[in-house]
Amino acid sequence: DVTTKCFVTQVLEVLLIRFGFYMMETSVPFLDLFSYTGYKYLGLTINMLCGLLLGHLGYGTSGFYVTFLWTASAATFFMLKTMANNIPTETAAAGPKREIMVLVFAVSQAVSMWFVSQTKFL
Repeated sequence: DVTTKCFVTQVLEVLLIRFGFYMMETSVPFLDLFSYTGYKYLGLTINMLCGLLLGHLGYGTSGFYVTFLWTASAATFFMLKTMANNIPTETAAAGPKREIMVLVFAVSQAVSMWFVSQTKFL
């Protein structure tokens, strides 16, 4: 259940980012997108471990959400800086603006982390 959810989310996210690059008429290696978007799983692992550990210590899910805010903001910042460095400043004039797409790519990390972390195990 969790593995399928992660796999489908990862593939859909990479396809949507690839479509965004297509709209800007810019190229990026396909497997690089998988590696950039895959860093969120380290944060998700830390979230789950802290959530389970702090849940057993009596803090409930608040420990999970504090950890989630930290790891989601770290993944968002990583994607923001990575995409800002990988997307050329000159993109298609008719396509979406570069800055908007960089922000959308970055925020997609936090959204996908939240979606994947919604599980019955916490």
